[in-house]
Amino acid sequence: MMLEFLSRDQIEKIHSASLRILEDVGVTVYEDSFLKFLADSGADVDFDRKTVTFSSSLVMECIKKTPKRVTLYARDPKCAVELDDGKIYAHAVGGSANVVDPDSGEVRPSTRKDVANLTKIIDALPNLHLCTMITLPCDVPEQVRDVYCMAEQFQNTGKNVDATALSDKGFPFMVELTEAVVGGEEELRKRPIITCSFSPTSPLKFSGDVVRVMVQGTKLGLPMAVLPCPMAGATSPVTLAGSLVQQNAETLAGLVMIQLVNAGTPFMYCPRVLPIDMQSGMTSSGIEVGILSVGCVQIAKYYGFPSDVYGLDTTSKILDEQVAFEKGLNGVLPALAGANMLSGAGSIEGGITASYEQLVIDDEIFGMIFRAVKGIEVDEERLAVDVIAKVAREESNFLQQMHTLKHFRQEQYFPKLSDRSSRSRWQEMGSKSIVEVAREKVKKILAEHQPLPLDKDVVQEIEKILKRATRSLASA
Repeated sequence: MMLEFLSRDQIEKIHSASLRILEDVGVTVYEDSFLKFLADSGADVDFDRKTVTFSSSLVMECIKKTPKRVTLYARDPKCAVELDDGKIYAHAVGGSANVVDPDSGEVRPSTRKDVANLTKIIDALPNLHLCTMITLPCDVPEQVRDVYCMAEQFQNTGKNVDATALSDKGFPFMVELTEAVVGGEEELRKRPIITCSFSPTSPLKFSGDVVRVMVQGTKLGLPMAVLPCPMAGATSPVTLAGSLVQQNAETLAGLVMIQLVNAGTPFMYCPRVLPIDMQSGMTSSGIEVGILSVGCVQIAKYYGFPSDVYGLDTTSKILDEQVAFEKGLNGVLPALAGANMLSGAGSIEGGITASYEQLVIDDEIFGMIFRAVKGIEVDEERLAVDVIAKVAREESNFLQQMHTLKHFRQEQYFPKLSDRSSRSRWQEMGSKSIVEVAREKVKKILAEHQPLPLDKDVVQEIEKILKRATRSLASA
């Protein structure tokens, strides 16, 4: 049984309210050519105000056209992910500008080397299934940071790669990089190894850059993720229900645009709803994040769409107890509600900063969350009546039983970092904190892990594309 905070009737009220907003209020679209396309496609457009309203019938028609199962392909075929009901996966945070330096412990701007290293770590971690643009390289020109980030991802992981463009000008170069890796546009269409996401500006606005990226990605048939990021109490209503309505309207507006451009395009329901803290004015990673994520998962299930929501979110600035309880609670709630994908690994400070050690720790948290989702399997073998009787009659113990040997690996999750030894044994091993153990694992991965390599000619082509992107965009 899935965790639910919303009844079916409440979800339908949120759905109906979202349709009313799209029909009566609409969204603002800052791209004149696309406004004309929407008008020609059956939407009601006010060209002077740049607003678009969608009839409920058009929205429902586009929902029906949207696939309910999504395959996220990968350069390494073993890393492909099938988003389907009952399956859960995870990925790291995306777009952090800073990192905690693993040697000094100081926070600093992230570099191209950090992108490479963090991507390599993601490639090695078993509970992170996609590779997001975890940090952006601040040591290259701002106009091409997304392009350089993608280049480092391709060279350091075989997993599906996130292609969240910072502008529509950089996105063609990101596509060109992908085509160089897979062997051309036709191969990219057959097996898109990248995922494209785009974010409305809350409340209910789509910038020209966002629209142009969406059109390019959709025409290529890439899996598309609409990623609204409203802040409850600031850019969306302070009530949780109101924020769920607004993000749903923004998501559905994006879905309609996608399906009008290219019907049948794979789609993921990916809201990122955060409340603001009314005392500080900053975003909050309180329990409301987990509650809102559960609501978003339930709405996605109502439509039959795969969901990707906040998971391991925290506003703590250091790796402390606040990180532990915020990430644990905000991660396990949507997982138990049936989320298909959880985000946030490696993040602290509300996603502004990424941490090498936290990335490794979060992989372990996800492992425990996945075990919780499996629940308790009950059958005659696992009820163990005969084993209980045997041990009781023989005055033996269960460690000696074949039943234990057969089942213990499936019944229990075995962590790689957590210490479960006695205090004396822990002291003998150096009395290390989990952060110290994680730091050692980071160093081991960076020293020993070898991602699936690219052919030398592909690497050379990547460097050529980066040079052209830099000349074209950074000098503008």
